[in-house]
Amino acid sequence: MFKTTKYSVVKVFIMQEIYETKAIYRLEYELMLNARNLRIDKGLSQEDLSTKMGFVDTFVGKCESLNQPEKYNLRHLIKLKQALELDSLDDLFPNGYPADEQIIIHYKKVPKKKVDGTDSKLSDLVVVDITVAPEDTKAKSNKRKKE
Repeated sequence: MFKTTKYSVVKVFIMQEIYETKAIYRLEYELMLNARNLRIDKGLSQEDLSTKMGFVDTFVGKCESLNQPEKYNLRHLIKLKQALELDSLDDLFPNGYPADEQIIIHYKKVPKKKVDGTDSKLSDLVVVDITVAPEDTKAKSNKRKKE
């Protein structure tokens, strides 16, 4: 961003801290995104979906947040399908199943805006970059090694 003054043009840098998740499977991330999009398309709040799934009000919010450890698991798939009134579990992955890889998501916190346009104390997490996790950071697999 450039700021012009009477005497010169000064480049202004806005430093924002970039955070990163632990290595997670791309499948988990895409499930989180797709379930969120389906929830929004159906006009449900995070609390509404949590209640329809039979969990505490904050459950879906935690699953949808990059900086929370809670994520959907296999047990939650059926509950998501029922609560979102989907025909098939495949509807949770409209673009097909993602690659079997672990990723690290880099994100920044951006203040939400109040009605008057000023910054709120709350923030949205905005994805800056997604990288495939290096081998040494990946969780150990239970797959047998080929000999």
